Amino acid sequence: MKIEDYYEGVYTTYYADLAPATVEGYEGAWRNWVEPQWRGWEMEDIRVRHINAWLAAGAGEAGYKLLRQIIRSAIADECYREDVTDPTTRGIRHPRRAKARGEKPALTEREAKALLLGVVGWEYEATVVLGLWLGLRRSEQCGMQWGDIDLRSGLVHVRRGLQRVKGEVVETDIKTHRSARPLMLPSTPRQRLAEIKRLYFPRARKADWVMGPNADPTRYARMLRSHCGRNGLPYVAPKYFRHTFRTLASKAGVPESHIQKMLGHVSLDTTYLYMSLDETILRQDQRQYERHLLKA
Repeated sequence: MKIEDYYEGVYTTYYADLAPATVEGYEGAWRNWVEPQWRGWEMEDIRVRHINAWLAAGAGEAGYKLLRQIIRSAIADECYREDVTDPTTRGIRHPRRAKARGEKPALTEREAKALLLGVVGWEYEATVVLGLWLGLRRSEQCGMQWGDIDLRSGLVHVRRGLQRVKGEVVETDIKTHRSARPLMLPSTPRQRLAEIKRLYFPRARKADWVMGPNADPTRYARMLRSHCGRNGLPYVAPKYFRHTFRTLASKAGVPESHIQKMLGHVSLDTTYLYMSLDETILRQDQRQYERHLLKA
């Protein structure tokens, strides 16, 4: 079977179970990398040497991952000859790529406080408040509705996301089953959200977006960068509010297992990746190590 026939006739039917943003990424990988190279190929004719030559010529990692998924899916669907070995299981030589340097950006305590104060009265203040205080994904920040927030108790439920896909803003499902989680706002942000609702959204219904009438994740991210630049505020992209929350919560002494649950991660391994070792943490750790060593 030709790879294009399997992709268009079988593989794309599985997209119905995926998030729109994920589908958009797969379609881009197919269009930019897989289709130009492999469209007319019989899947069983694709060998390790062909994939290695493709990678050496500059094929993107996203393209290789999609090719691997298509081949393995075809094997599972018994659309691949049994006497031919999966070429993605061994011998693949990935070109050396530039390594990411440094930690993911995260705000310090002072910077996070300065940002919260600097967005007071700004159009998307409520979204920033929720993102920084709860460690939400950007899609979750934007997907908050007033009915998700109990302004008396501070209880918040994560139920959906909001993303821009193919130029349109669409409501999406939560990322994983762990993402549907209850969270708690402390008194300071809860009181501020109540003020925002009273001042700017007095007639808001439960199904109205906390972002207001201009609920657009891309516009939100772009305007936050602009607002911070104009006003000299500390800045990280909204998607890195999770890194800030994870790092500061750990420094505050919140148990790691609790942070994992609040971030909606399946495992502590994922939560670990969101930890930024800033100078304060490194200094504290080394002081403990120093005391331990000098006691010997």
